[in-house]
Formats: sequence, structure tokens, C-alpha cells
Amino acid sequence: MGAAFIGIAICGLLRSPPAVSADETADEIRLGAQIAKEIESHYRVVTDPAMVDRLARVGDALVPVVDRQDLTYHFRVIDIPGVNALGVPGGRVYVTRGMMKFVRSDHELAAVLAHELTHVAHRHYYIQQARESRMAPALVIAAALSVLARSAAPIVGVSLATQGAMANYQRDLEKEADLTGISYLTKTSYSPVAMLTLMEHLAQADKLTGRPDLGPLYQDHPVPDERVAYIRDDLVARGFPIVRRIPEGYLKITLDPPDGSDGQPVTVLVDGRPIIRLGATVAGDGPSRRAQGLAARLNAFFNTDPAPYDVRDVISPGRWTVIGGQTELFEVTPEDAAYENGSPKAVAEGLRARLAEALAEAPYYRKF
Repeated sequence: MGAAFIGIAICGLLRSPPAVSADETADEIRLGAQIAKEIESHYRVVTDPAMVDRLARVGDALVPVVDRQDLTYHFRVIDIPGVNALGVPGGRVYVTRGMMKFVRSDHELAAVLAHELTHVAHRHYYIQQARESRMAPALVIAAALSVLARSAAPIVGVSLATQGAMANYQRDLEKEADLTGISYLTKTSYSPVAMLTLMEHLAQADKLTGRPDLGPLYQDHPVPDERVAYIRDDLVARGFPIVRRIPEGYLKITLDPPDGSDGQPVTVLVDGRPIIRLGATVAGDGPSRRAQGLAARLNAFFNTDPAPYDVRDVISPGRWTVIGGQTELFEVTPEDAAYENGSPKAVAEGLRARLAEALAEAPYYRKF
């Protein structure tokens, strides 16, 4: 009964996209093309292959889950250092170069795109335009340009820090974009917690840069702290554990090589730092399989947000084991010691020390 109530509560917060006729869609696409032409005549479109490919890869993963499929979605990076993104009627989403650098993982980039795709799919531009019926088309285009530029100078005569980032609409529309964006993320391989970590990052940047008085135009825009609170509440209501390390991009576990052949040594790395190199076969399990098992146990341990002192090496009759919290991470076998040309104790102590060092340095990888 409690779970059903939570589900109903969440559904109540999310509106379905409005029904749109073919003529309305065609008008929307024409308007979007006009706005896009203005944007791209003012700001250079980034063509760096790595940045373009990254945006396309993440965007293409989200498009199939958007609750409106009568549009063709396009993603472009604009060469602007400010941190922002903008969804344009008709299916275009622009992300600034600054935002591409600001996000700490593809998960957070997916959160940005999920937010903007909601604005587009739910026709928030038209809803807000109806509320601000006195806005002339030229002013609407100028507003779109200034949002991307991270400067409201054409409208209110002040510069923005992060106050306008991902907050181009009124409170209810921004909340709908945040929470529907979470819903989109749950249908992909990206972490829905990324919407929270992204907003926490924006909130911190907002505090560090100051919060200028933006005038009446921005009075009904939600501030990052407010959004952090309701995003966290939504994730809890949905039953998602608040695990920040994945979307924030720290304590990332990789194997080198990723798919080792039988008998080939495999190095386990954390944040690019070698933790242990496995080259021995034990009880029929080769290095690759043993490395994958260690990676899975480390992943579960790291999700508990551990401290360096949570890692220890212990001795029991005839064996040395590295423990993380209450989890047995790795038992050093005689075969491992022989491969390392050392003792089981030395191998265990080395693994413990390197894991503790990785945990101690993890806050720096969060890039706050």
C-alpha cells in the first residue's frame, strides 16, 4: 500500500506531454528552425569530434525514451564558456562548451539533456509564451540567445553566474523538467541520481560565485537549493539509493585490458590508479575472471561512501585478506604471492595501502 501510494504521488508530479496536431508540430519545427538560425548566426557551433561524438552518443541514448516521438531531435555544442543548455521548439538542444566541461560524467550530461528534452517534448516554450503574452517574437529570440550566452544583458542589464543555468522557465515547468528528466534517466543506462549531483554542483557553484539580483524576469525561477531538495525527495520516493560516486565520476573502476584472454594478466585500476595486477590462476579462475570479481566487490564497497580507514588487511590461519568495511574484498593466495615475487602479507598490505590512498584522493576527483 505504501509503495502504491508513493507511485501515485510521483505520477501526480509528472504531466504527460500535451496532445499535438500535425499542424502544430509543423509550426513548432518552423519556429525552432528560425531560432536555431539566429543562435547559429551569433555563436559558433563546436565541431571538435570528441565533444560532438560524446554529446551525440549520450543524446541518442535518451531520444528513444522521450515521451514524444513526433520530432527529430538534434544536439549541438555552442562555443560559449558559460555553463548552460537550451531546448528549442522543434527538437533542437544546445549545450554550451562550458556545460560540457562542467559535467563530471556522461551521467550528468544525460541529466542535462533529459531536462532540456522535457522542455521540448512538453512544449514548455508555448506554455510560458502564453503566460507572457506580451513578449514579442524578437524578444523571445533575444531571450534564447541570452540564455545561451549566460548573460541577461539584453533584458535586465546584468551578468549571470550560474543562476540561469538550466532555469529558463518558471518554477512549475522547471520542476516538471527535473522530475520528468529523472523518469527518462530511469529508462536508460544512466544513473537517475545524476540529476541530483548535477543540481548540487550547480548549487555549490551558485554559492561560490554569488547570486545577483536578476530582476522580476527571474523571480519565479527555482534556485538550485530548492531544486536539490525536491529532486532528492523524488529519488527517495522512487526507491533509488543516493549513490553519488557514479554520476560524479569518482572511484571509477576499470580493468586493463577490459576483456583479458585466459591467462593474460589484468590490472585493476581505481580512478586510473593501478591497485593490483592479477596474473595467477586460482582454483580454475583466470586473471580476468578474478579481476572482474574484485571489481564487483569494490563497486559494492565504494557505494557505501567509505573512508580510507575502512580498508584493512587481516590475517587468519594460513591466509591474508583485504577487508573493506564488512566485505571481504580479496584473499591473497600463494599463487598471487608467487606471481608478485613476494609474501602474501606484502601483497595484502600493498593492496590495502593503494585502496586507502585512492579513497583519500577521491574528493579531488569530484571536481567541486
